Amino acid sequence: MPRKLDNVSRMVRGHIGMSMNRLNLFNLQRKTPLNYVGKTLYQQKWAAKSETRAYHGEHLKEKRFKKVLFEPELKTYSQLDASLRSQEVAPTPITLQTYATLEKRLEFALFRSMFASSVRQARQFIMGGYVKVNGVVIKHPSFPLKSGDVFSVDPERVLYALGKAKPSLSKAINIDNKQIRYWNHYVKVARKNPQKVWEMQQNKPESLNSIANIEAKKRLQDKQNNGESVMKLQQQKVSKKSILGDIINLGNAAGANLNADTFEKYGSKLAKSKCLQVYENLTSQKSGILNDHSAKALDTYFSKDTERTPEEKTSLRHVNNLLRELEKCEWERIRLEFENLSTGGSFYDPSYTEKLNPVKSLNKEELMEDESKVKVSLPWQKHLYGRQDTSKPYFTPWTPRGFLGAFAILPSHIEISFDTCHAVYLRDPVARPGHSEVISPFPEHVHERAYMYYIKKGMS
Repeated sequence: MPRKLDNVSRMVRGHIGMSMNRLNLFNLQRKTPLNYVGKTLYQQKWAAKSETRAYHGEHLKEKRFKKVLFEPELKTYSQLDASLRSQEVAPTPITLQTYATLEKRLEFALFRSMFASSVRQARQFIMGGYVKVNGVVIKHPSFPLKSGDVFSVDPERVLYALGKAKPSLSKAINIDNKQIRYWNHYVKVARKNPQKVWEMQQNKPESLNSIANIEAKKRLQDKQNNGESVMKLQQQKVSKKSILGDIINLGNAAGANLNADTFEKYGSKLAKSKCLQVYENLTSQKSGILNDHSAKALDTYFSKDTERTPEEKTSLRHVNNLLRELEKCEWERIRLEFENLSTGGSFYDPSYTEKLNPVKSLNKEELMEDESKVKVSLPWQKHLYGRQDTSKPYFTPWTPRGFLGAFAILPSHIEISFDTCHAVYLRDPVARPGHSEVISPFPEHVHERAYMYYIKKGMS
């Protein structure tokens, strides 16, 4: 029988366990090398044994490990290549093989293959009948694997082991209501000051998550592709007629306070002066377009069939030249904004706030009685947080558990296929010059003292 599950994640002593728990990663980060100063040899061996046994088979009783599982003869690999006889060969870390005998157990092989998040969870999968060896269901966690054995795990169990934890219904509703509050606040602020919010959103700092950065770059590429079509649409909207209509609206609204700053919309000082020249030209000619600048009136103003005096023709020619220059300036401004997007900047689309709609909060009491009534309409989520498929025991849509990458260490003696959740046990792990196939967070000198402890206690 294994040990009782008592405080597996040892935060007080800081022991590292064979688990993907985030507390193990914290313990590993803060771990300091064993200090042998002032300790007797036995104390050194005891400290090394305590540290290594907390990781290698902590669920196994000490008496069973010493009397049954411990093997004094450690397996190694001899370098017999004659070409290396005259060269320096790295020493073989043979004492790292102290716990190699555990690696052939089925429960350990499952954890090493990343089919379970801990050895204890691997035991649960095995005893639950979810594991097969050579096509036969095995319910013994201590089953010894041999070279060439093929073992497999139910894919649903693997998704459960490596996936993010599924939130409860109450927790999911609370999270979604919080998301809705933040979204509604964002919509309110964006509608009030769209350009400022757009720039803040585009200038976010790079994420520490490499996967998120890859996805962000992909979204940026999509934005660039979409931005090109947006640029063309923006440029198509800009014409001499639209510019003239804007100038007349702004000039009429300014009244007696008319000056170049009235046309701030057109940015540069030169463009604003040209807008002022257009409006003053129309005023001096006492053109009727100032009072009636509808689409039909603008078409008539630019029509060649309209009868005009020589002075009116000269004025129209001058206005046409100014509007043509303003049109080119606006096209160039839009193009530069698009180029800013291609270098990681922001292409401002003033119409983006029209697509933002506030969302109604969820009624927790009503949804706790019947989850099927849930209707979430957030832009990035159409279901309860983490409960897209309520029949699954893990977070849906499936999301890898936190800090999974820190534990993604694949062994040399096992060939793994994550597509089918199968693995082949190639051979027992051995030690080679400068390398041991037994994965351990502890250096060789710690394993050396642990081996010295067991070689005496185990043989007595």
